[in-house]
Amino acid sequence: MGALERSVDILHDPPLVAAAAVKDRRRRQALTFAFARGIERDHLLDVTEPQLTGTSFDQRVFAHDLFITDLVDRMFRISIRDKQVEANPRYFTRLLTHPPKDESSVRFRQAIHEELENHSDRVSWLENAYLALVEFRDALCGADFNQRSVGVRRRIDILAAYRNCLNALFRCSASSTSGLSRIASWVEDVQTTPAHEALVQLLDFEGGRSVLETRLQAGYDGTLRRFEIVRVTSLEHKSFPRGPAARFFRSILSLLRGYRFSEEDVMSHVLDDVFSQLEDEVTLVLGLMHQIEFYLRADYFRRKVRESGLSTCGVRWTSAGEAQQLSGLFNPWLLAQSGSAPVPCDVQLDPNQTIVIITGPNSGGKTRLLQSLAVAQLLAQVGLPIPARQAELSWVRQLYLSMIEHVSADQAEGRLGLELMRIRQVFETSGKHSLILMDELCSGTNPSEGERIFEMVLELLRELGARVWITTHFLDFAQRIFDKQGTIERLASQDDTQAGPAVSFLQVELDSQKRPTYKFVPGVAETSLARNTAARLGVTREELRDLILSHHDQDRPT
Repeated sequence: MGALERSVDILHDPPLVAAAAVKDRRRRQALTFAFARGIERDHLLDVTEPQLTGTSFDQRVFAHDLFITDLVDRMFRISIRDKQVEANPRYFTRLLTHPPKDESSVRFRQAIHEELENHSDRVSWLENAYLALVEFRDALCGADFNQRSVGVRRRIDILAAYRNCLNALFRCSASSTSGLSRIASWVEDVQTTPAHEALVQLLDFEGGRSVLETRLQAGYDGTLRRFEIVRVTSLEHKSFPRGPAARFFRSILSLLRGYRFSEEDVMSHVLDDVFSQLEDEVTLVLGLMHQIEFYLRADYFRRKVRESGLSTCGVRWTSAGEAQQLSGLFNPWLLAQSGSAPVPCDVQLDPNQTIVIITGPNSGGKTRLLQSLAVAQLLAQVGLPIPARQAELSWVRQLYLSMIEHVSADQAEGRLGLELMRIRQVFETSGKHSLILMDELCSGTNPSEGERIFEMVLELLRELGARVWITTHFLDFAQRIFDKQGTIERLASQDDTQAGPAVSFLQVELDSQKRPTYKFVPGVAETSLARNTAARLGVTREELRDLILSHHDQDRPT
């Protein structure tokens, strides 16, 4: 059975077959160089990175406005025993933007998260395995300073670190009831291979626990051409020289005087031969480090949220005709930026309500709600816990998120042109089974023109049949749509006809002092509270006049 057939995958169901052959030459060169002299860490991780499954998501239409890199850096770190572990987040970031096409892999990942959340001891075992993997990775990346004896010692340490990895991986997964059990099965399979048997023989000999019987072939010029381990026997006589392998090879030299190779030459041939047989397994072991990071970063996210008094959960996927809801939804960026717990909110979407229009004052939480909905859907479809207490969502094939476009110096279009391009992009990239979230639709033009475009887009979005969330400050327009929607529903109920996909409305909830509670209730906001926002930011007639007078005072001659 080849290494590719013995692949291990704890992210996909059914498991993917390792495609190491795609970059086999590059991978083998990198591993050979790493074992011989050390290698740059990111390059080693690049050539051993596991493949990704296909996805229907296009990251170009959501990743930028979700600030994925910043989210990973702040909320999905790796921390073991309260100590940050340095790790390259590239593969995890790629996973976030490549949700699987099928639900089976997501459910597979959810089951592993559930097991780890319910069994803290298994998290500790997984952390120990990850630390063993890090030690092995760092051993491969270290340099030997061009000292031959140090190089031999270094390569022995690399092979010992690799064997420790296998042992740690088996311990962390042997009792697992989830997909982690695949690791233990794979390790058991690997340990039956001739390559692993040669590794054990070599390390046992190096530790003085066995005797190697070897066959050497020297060339006409006296250099070592071929080395072969013929047999390994257990050490039985206490008088046999113990300790490092060099003692044994010094005895070989005493029998081969006159030849031009040293004990380090012999040992180097042995080490290189053993490692070359293990290269495919080494690739998969380093690939497992990437996959284990997926679960350890999720564990960090859960702990970080729990410390703030909030909750994470797995998603229950709904079928057609079922309502969708999120209870205790919060924005993880607010948690990351402020360090204090954001205000969670509840949202619900009935099956026939495919479009939601959100109104309310500035700084009331509308944009943050869109971000929260987007990240919840994305994390759910990647198979990660989401920032909510309870969640029931439907599966989507595309996620489209668009915040307000920012003006740049080299743009060819004005604000209206950018807005129209944004609208066209929605229909180019999104279909019926999409989630579309747009902030301040048609804000780039005057209200009368903006409302006409808004109404056209709204009608076409209803035809599209996607799930849509839109924020707007066109309050009068929203109120007219709200009233019209109520009339349509009343007429439909009277003649028992279907009104088609409905538009629902949410507004920012205000307290008795007209301040946002950062929660949302049904209806359309009556005011944007622009005066309140202006007063909060010091933009009132009195304060601006005081600033003018202060400049006049400065201009007077002294």
